[in-house]
Amino acid sequence: MKIEVTHVIKADPQLISLFSAVLSVLSTPTENLSITDAVNLTSNIASTEKEDSTKATKRTYLFHAESGAVIVVNKGEELASHFEQGLDEITKAEYDRIQAEKQARIEKAKQEAESKSGVDEVQEDAEQTSETEDHGITIEMVRAEATKLTSNGRQADFKAILTSFDAPKLSDVPNEKYPDLLAAIKEAVGEA
Repeated sequence: MKIEVTHVIKADPQLISLFSAVLSVLSTPTENLSITDAVNLTSNIASTEKEDSTKATKRTYLFHAESGAVIVVNKGEELASHFEQGLDEITKAEYDRIQAEKQARIEKAKQEAESKSGVDEVQEDAEQTSETEDHGITIEMVRAEATKLTSNGRQADFKAILTSFDAPKLSDVPNEKYPDLLAAIKEAVGEA
């Protein structure tokens, strides 16, 4: 018997494997092979391949659109249950982009939290009353310069200046040190 393939069509991988199995059975020169044996042989091959098709054949990246979750499934791990849960396969490049976006959001949230803590500290100090000594510099004047520094994202510089004056917050700096503190803040801002 001679089988000639005249058309190539895109088909389901299971159908292709079944067809390949039938061709291999038909091309096997055995005198005692019956049609029933050929059908049983091809169904066994097809069921084995179907079981294997639920496993990842390579590292696979999956994305859940509703939650934004990204899952990596390694070769040989179960895939079918992930697809049943509504995950879609994505490329490695898409996976990398999603991970980079997540990392950027985390970094931005950290920076916002740091800047908020610095502004909160300056605002907390604003509740203190204005006191003036011989030098004529008030806590409000120092606070105004500190706000310039912290609003530019330089809370760490402001904290370092406060630490150099042995004060955890602005209101802990003694009035007599205001001129030096104001000069240090202005120098950090770049106005000195």
